Amino acid sequence: MKMLTTVAAVAALLAGLSIANAQNSTAPAAGNPAAAGTGKFCMTTKSGPKNCSYMTMAACQTAAKGMKGTCATNTQDATTGSK
Repeated sequence: MKMLTTVAAVAALLAGLSIANAQNSTAPAAGNPAAAGTGKFCMTTKSGPKNCSYMTMAACQTAAKGMKGTCATNTQDATTGSK
C-alpha cells in the first residue's frame, strides 16, 4: 500500500509540473506567429512567421520574389518617421 501511495504522489507531482510548464509557455499562438527582426520592412510567406529584418522595401521585395512572399512596413517599428 505504501508503494502505491508513493507512485501516486510522484505521478501527481509530474502531472502538476507538466501543467505549470504548459501555462508558462511563451510560444506565440498558431494563427499569429511572432515577427522576427527589427527592420523597417517585413516579408510574409505562407510557410512561416513574418521576417522583419529588411531596412529597405527593395531588399524585402528582392528576397520575397524567390519565396512567393509579400512585403509591408513593420507596424511594430518604434520610429515615428520624423527627424
